[in-house]
Amino acid sequence: METKTKMRHVAALMVVGAAAVAGCDPFTVQDPSRFKDSDLDSALQAVANGVEGQFHLSMDEYITADALLSDVFRHTGTWADYEDGYQGRYRYGNSAGNGKPDGVFNTWLRARYASLDAQKRFARLGIADTDPKVIQVKTVEAWIDLYLGESWCEAPADSGGPAVSDAVMLQQAITKLTAARTLAQQAGLTRWIDYNTAGLARANLLAGNYATAATEAAKLATTFQENAKFSANSQPQYNSMVNLNTVGFNKAAGMRNHWWPMVDTIQSKLRDPWSGQLDSRVEIRHPAASLGVDGTTQHYSQWKYKQWTDDIPITHGREMRLIEAEVFWRNNQLDSAVARMNTLRARPGVALPPLPDPLGNATTVRNYLLSERFAEMFMEGHRMSDLYRFGVVATTTGLGPGRLMRFPMSQFEAIWNENIEDVSSQRCQPIS
Repeated sequence: METKTKMRHVAALMVVGAAAVAGCDPFTVQDPSRFKDSDLDSALQAVANGVEGQFHLSMDEYITADALLSDVFRHTGTWADYEDGYQGRYRYGNSAGNGKPDGVFNTWLRARYASLDAQKRFARLGIADTDPKVIQVKTVEAWIDLYLGESWCEAPADSGGPAVSDAVMLQQAITKLTAARTLAQQAGLTRWIDYNTAGLARANLLAGNYATAATEAAKLATTFQENAKFSANSQPQYNSMVNLNTVGFNKAAGMRNHWWPMVDTIQSKLRDPWSGQLDSRVEIRHPAASLGVDGTTQHYSQWKYKQWTDDIPITHGREMRLIEAEVFWRNNQLDSAVARMNTLRARPGVALPPLPDPLGNATTVRNYLLSERFAEMFMEGHRMSDLYRFGVVATTTGLGPGRLMRFPMSQFEAIWNENIEDVSSQRCQPIS
């Protein structure tokens, strides 16, 4: 256990290197090789920014893994890890190099531990709980739990602790988001109030607390947005969605074949399935004769992110409107659900016509929800979760049976965590 603790403590120190991503100024020491833990006591904003930066830096990898496992991406290169995702073959401990989702899982657990380490440091130094730095790292800790509950079937509830189900992880996220928001409200910090409110809306939706989810979502304006930050400072800080999966860069993954007929290759946009008009929310580029790295597969590139420095949305007000629409649908208020979606479709810059009248058909409105969530949150990492919780993985999407539907826990965590068994039969792996 001592070895594991030391490993995690080293990881906590390493997150300071990610601080530039979150916008802090770098600090210097006379001899970096002799940099000590105590030196961080004089760089507290860098500590807080480093925690948030470490969380941000894996958003691009997470979105790639989600796109491959869902109906968004196909493998167009030569990497076994990408092929495993595309074929739905991710399983506990068997993906090449432990797989992209394992890397995200490990990084986010390290960032979560770094948040806890930072909180202990702040407490030792007498920093008040209402200090913005404390609220910043508590918010990051809560959001990591939220993502683990959204896309992984199990995870340790705390550092070195036993694995808990996604349902338990979501409830833990709700508790932490509520606590962080309360502190932000006491401090009058609008950004952190809104950020945690958005998390509470999503977490309650995923947990099935629909009325609460709608109440929280209604508190946020449609213009609200929080992004994961990327930069061109160094390769780890590039948006790897661009670096690895985009025309003009590496082309290891592109849009799945069933999207191809809907793409206007001149305008580089998907056609809205309900009106046939160009949908500015879903940018897909396919220059003539563009092939993937494998040299044979047509490469229809995501075109939402075009530069290494492009930020990735974590949450926004448009997600909140879709949460409200989904709650209306679940309450059989179909006209209200469609009206919420139509408001988003009609906004400036999108200007799509209203969805066709569903004529009271709840399944039709569900299909609208899946379609609008795909468009509004294109390449933001929610598609597999949506297909799973709407129960359509093996049906309307064409993905079929025998596919992994939730990411399994990282084998690395099981190996190093004394409270988790590294045994496949004991690890959850939902299959369609």
